[in-house]
Amino acid sequence: MRKIATIIGGNGLIENYLVERLVKQGYVIRLAVPFPAHTREQKIFGNVGQVTPLFCSFDQENTIVRSIEGASVVINLAEAFVGKSKSNLEKINVKIAEKIAKIASAAGVKNLLHFSALGADSTSPSSYLVSKKKGEETVLKTYPSSTIVRVGISFGPEDQFLNKLGFLSTFFPIMPVYNVNTRLQPVYAGDIADAVIKIVENEENNGEIYELAGPEILTNRELISKVLKIVHRKNDVSGLCPGFIKLMAYFLEYMPGSLMTARLVNLMKYDSVAGHKGKNFEFLGIVPSSIEMIAPAYLYCYRPACDFEELKKLQKEAYI
Repeated sequence: MRKIATIIGGNGLIENYLVERLVKQGYVIRLAVPFPAHTREQKIFGNVGQVTPLFCSFDQENTIVRSIEGASVVINLAEAFVGKSKSNLEKINVKIAEKIAKIASAAGVKNLLHFSALGADSTSPSSYLVSKKKGEETVLKTYPSSTIVRVGISFGPEDQFLNKLGFLSTFFPIMPVYNVNTRLQPVYAGDIADAVIKIVENEENNGEIYELAGPEILTNRELISKVLKIVHRKNDVSGLCPGFIKLMAYFLEYMPGSLMTARLVNLMKYDSVAGHKGKNFEFLGIVPSSIEMIAPAYLYCYRPACDFEELKKLQKEAYI
């Protein structure tokens, strides 16, 4: 019997790793997205016809039904990001999440995984985190045996977070550090995908909440300092006026390459750490990867052009 998994997207970074891992497990993948033409890179992970993009519009319920029908696994990655209006956050993060849960329940889907965010809380000052918490509650009420997966800021070769910081370090001698003491727990996207496979394989899922976070908690300043160490740069990390940083983001977002975005600024505004209220990587038998293990391989390109330190080290070792 064919195993079918529907990924409603989406988070491009996590989505890539999920497709790769699920294909290896023998699943036929349906990518339910508003722009199917943008999924070319995911199609190469499987055999011909194994990864199929489907048009899915949240305003057309029949497209959601078609995407879910016959699937044994449904993974909802759809979300409205920080910086959007409250009405849009409510629509995508709560109402659409509820609609997907209802359709999945009616279709007899075995596993529904709803992606949320670390720090989701109904009392949070962040409208985004409040909407994510409401979305969780709505999904669990509609489909009690569904699984909530809370993730923090994810990183990997295609990320739009560490890459942006590395890129900014090449332009600005003073890094745009915002809310220097905000705590973050970055998690490798590949580890998230591995955890999803473990969750899907568990036949006893019953309203579980998983909090998937990286191995270390860093403040904004510590995280940026870590990136600067990797790229061998000595930019100032003392911090800038929040108003000035927001103004920078407003203009730079619309420049070629989007050097800085409102979303990047908002990611640095609120704590994004595991609250120890749900199961974690340890429960799943996974050791999360640190930034030092993954990031140097793809942040190397942001080092100074004349930086031959690694080459000299390799040459020296070759003569020992």
